[in-house]
Amino acid sequence: MSNIGYRMALPFALFLGVGEVVVNWGHWGFWPYWVVDYIAVALLLWGWIAVRRQQPGGMSRLTGAWGFTCAMLYMGFSVHVESLGQRQGLIDDAALTAIIGILFILTIIGFAACLIVGQKPPGVGVGLS
Repeated sequence: MSNIGYRMALPFALFLGVGEVVVNWGHWGFWPYWVVDYIAVALLLWGWIAVRRQQPGGMSRLTGAWGFTCAMLYMGFSVHVESLGQRQGLIDDAALTAIIGILFILTIIGFAACLIVGQKPPGVGVGLS
């Protein structure tokens, strides 16, 4: 069985890290609003590497990373929906809100996939292929 949560983690983390730089370049603002994205990137990479190396507890780390990222994007999405039309930046508010919404949906998929795979008994369909 293929684990979509594992397969999505690396490209998602890279997209999130690069995207955060693009969105904030030149007007970084209050740091707690953007530093959590880099924490999420680090956690996703940490979990992905642990699963890749088949370390004990690797899937739990990746599941936790997806959970943190999901919660972070939920907060970001709700803040952007609430303040549509008020933010001035490089990307249009509606477009940025839509992008964050799509990322939020992807984190739900990654989190759910890791939860499902993590519930299986050891050695039963947990392969990375």
